Parts: sequence; C-alpha cells; structure tokens
Amino acid sequence: MEKKAAAIIENTAILKPEVSFVLLSCCTCKRPQMLNETLKSIFDLHLPKNIKTEILIVDNDKDESAKDTVLNWQNKGITIYYTVEPERGIAFARNRVLTEAIKLNASHILFFDDDEVLTPDCLINHIDLYNTNKDAYISSGPTVNKFMENFPKYITRHLVFKQKYTKKTGQKKEDCACGNVFFPVSVAKDYNLRFSTEYKYMGGEDGDFFYRASSAGFNIIWNKEAVIEEMVTKERANIPYILKKCYYNGYSGTMQRIKRFKNKNKKYSYFLRQIPVFIINLLILIPSIFLGPSIFYNILGIICRTKGKIDACIKNKPITFYNKIYGS
Repeated sequence: MEKKAAAIIENTAILKPEVSFVLLSCCTCKRPQMLNETLKSIFDLHLPKNIKTEILIVDNDKDESAKDTVLNWQNKGITIYYTVEPERGIAFARNRVLTEAIKLNASHILFFDDDEVLTPDCLINHIDLYNTNKDAYISSGPTVNKFMENFPKYITRHLVFKQKYTKKTGQKKEDCACGNVFFPVSVAKDYNLRFSTEYKYMGGEDGDFFYRASSAGFNIIWNKEAVIEEMVTKERANIPYILKKCYYNGYSGTMQRIKRFKNKNKKYSYFLRQIPVFIINLLILIPSIFLGPSIFYNILGIICRTKGKIDACIKNKPITFYNKIYGS
C-alpha cells in the first residue's frame, strides 16, 4: 500500500485534493477550561473565503467532561461537531477524528490539541503553503510556548521548553506532530493510514503516523508562518513534570528512531554513544549547583533525557506517560 501511494503521489503531485472543506479538529480529555481557551482562539481565526470551515471536538472521556464547554460555543458562527470516543488512549481519539472527517466528506484536517491556542492567521498560512508549494501535501507548523503565568527563569529557560526555529519555510520533514498540522483527508480515506494504538498511553503515535505518511510519498513541508501556541500552566511549569518530560522525550524519540534503523548495528552504536553522555553529565551535576539553578536543572534534564534514550534501547516497547491529565 505504501509503495502504491508513493508512486501515485510522485506522478500526480499537481492533482492534490482541492481545499474545499476544512475540519478544525481537536481531541480532548478532562481539560474543559483549556479547551475553552482553544475554542475561543478558533472563533478569532481569519477564515478563508469560499472554503467551508467547521469544528470537530472528539472527547476521549466517556463521562463527556467537554460537552458543556462545547455547547457554550455552539450557534456562534461556526458549526461544531461533538463526539465521544470512549476507548481511552490518544491514538483511539485521533483515529476517531479521521473516521468522522471521512463521514463528513471534509477535504482537509487541521489538527491541534486541547492545550493550544491558534493564532489568527494560522489556518490561512497553512492553506497558502498547501496551494502554492507543489511539494507540500502535509503542512507542519511550529508550536510555541505560551506561559500562562510568570514563572522563574530556570523554568522558562529549561531545555524542555526550548523552541526550535532553525527550519525555514519550505524545508521537507520526515515526520511531524499533531499539535499543528494540516493535511488532506485522502491520506486516511484513500490510503487507509491510521494512528497506531500501540502508542495509546505513551504518545508518539503522531510522529509514527506522519513518518509512515511521508514514507508513502505524502511530503511534509515545514511552514514557519503557521503558528500555534501551547499553554504552559503551573501543572507543567515545575521541576517534577519537566524531568519526567525530559525522560519521556528521550525514550519516545529514541524508540521512534531505532524502529527506523534498517541496520541493527546502528541501534547498538546509538546506545553506546549515550553512555558517556550520561556519565559525563552525572559527574558535573554536583559542581553545577554552584553555577545557578538554570544550569543545574538543565544538566539534570539532560541526564533524565539520556536515561530515557538508554532505557528505550534496552526495552524498545511503549511506556505509560499520559496516565495523568496535566491541566485537568
């Protein structure tokens, strides 16, 4: 199926599906207050002319904790669909989005999360890149931090919150996240791509999904101008969460990386490279206390991230990270 898709896309790139109906799609779970901010930002969007635009909220809580929030925004100018995916796990919720998008005959999806706010020109910038860049089948934009309170610098400057602006618009990527991505529903409808439920409690299902999509010939193009902001609340702006996130980033990223290695020796080489990094940072951790909290906690974050990389090489199976809802 992937080879067939690649051949079709390569030969008919100019026949990309026309943008006619965009479904603004968000999965949520027990975060009604944050979801309210997300919906508020949607109603401040600059909407494209002559393109149908509607909203889909998939609630991954069987108790329908998002329902009242969604009802408060209905009948205010943009059609909102609300549905519940009772099977817990982000992959199940994201797959429900794909199923509903196909049912609604949407041409494209803009995916974002319930802890994010869309900037006014986000959607228009995604559509512009899709329409003007012949190589762009999937448009991936940056997600930047939006600190909701004044936090200490050793928090806001921690490596876990470091923003990546190195890529220029138009650069090709091999994968991307669901926090800010625009793509045609045909990826799911015509080629039957779905999010792997293997990652239901770990996350990383989005990177895996879009890696498989790009491998099948659906080019992912970076779109620096299509910005979405991620709300950072006190539930995340603290050292215990930061260190846990560092470990997760190391584990999840490494698990994705080694799955793509065609040569097993690359896995062993990658594993061996992490050992000295771990030891060196462990040795300089104590002296770094005298250099201030920012340096100390960044080195501690590197240790946690490297430990995650090492564990992923050894275990090579999904872990549970999203068992707690941060911001609920």
